[in-house]
Amino acid sequence: MRHRIPYFPFLVLLFLLGSCRYPIAKQDAIESDTLFLETSHPNAKQCNDDAIRLTKSIQLDIASATWESCLVSNPNEVVVHLNRLRFYYLLEEYETFKQKVAKESPSRSSVTYQSILKELDQRLRYEEKVILLDALSRVKGWELYAYEELAYYYLQAGNFVYAEGYFNQILEAVPFHENALYGMSDIQIHKGNWYSLLDYAKSLELSAKKNKEYHYYFLKGNYELGRYDVALKWAESASANEKTEIHFLELWRDTLLVLKDHPKWETLLPYYRKAKEKGYSVPESVFFPTLSKEGKDVRKAVRSGRS
Repeated sequence: MRHRIPYFPFLVLLFLLGSCRYPIAKQDAIESDTLFLETSHPNAKQCNDDAIRLTKSIQLDIASATWESCLVSNPNEVVVHLNRLRFYYLLEEYETFKQKVAKESPSRSSVTYQSILKELDQRLRYEEKVILLDALSRVKGWELYAYEELAYYYLQAGNFVYAEGYFNQILEAVPFHENALYGMSDIQIHKGNWYSLLDYAKSLELSAKKNKEYHYYFLKGNYELGRYDVALKWAESASANEKTEIHFLELWRDTLLVLKDHPKWETLLPYYRKAKEKGYSVPESVFFPTLSKEGKDVRKAVRSGRS
């Protein structure tokens, strides 16, 4: 005699499974989210609308399957890609999303993924862009691009540990990668690692092709180590463009203040005036302290602090 499955308990089980909901914090975030996008693409409009509706009604398993199905039939529709990313971002299921992108393995030349990244930038959806970049760093051909974008994101955010980690991954693959060397140089300044700064500057001197403005790193490192004569030589050998940068001019001026009792400013004046044309607002009598009586105290403070 065959055993019969009780029908009523089975219905109860289905009801319980179907009514499972995420924690209230996530439910509220999903229901109130305004960043899901509509599409006018005729082939994608219906499935995109269905996926948004299912997501908003917290039918998450069905919504997930609908996003995937919509992308299968519309692999180049940027809006659907953005919405799927938003879906997993709101759920904080980052690893699930990354695995999907890695499995799909988009080409480095993919116009679709280049457009997705551009849209995330334009819409200021930076956290989602970080998740996508981390996913792309696992895809062949995207690694260096993703590492560099992530490194600059964390550098600008002030997270030097993460930024340094990504720049180091680039340098492990390409030891004289120009942008990574510049990034690592900037981090050494933030950390006050002056010997390391000079090491990266030396690598830039050997390898820089696009950007020759590395003299500031030599100027800064040598100045902080008390090698003022060496620092001054690097200041004087910089390009005209680099000399108009305010941080460069200020350090060049301070080097002269340490070295000379009565520094002459004729060499700096043309670059200071170009900086003023770009919007720099500090008056000449303040920038060059020995030009005014009040500024002499500034000169004394600089010299005593570096003696």
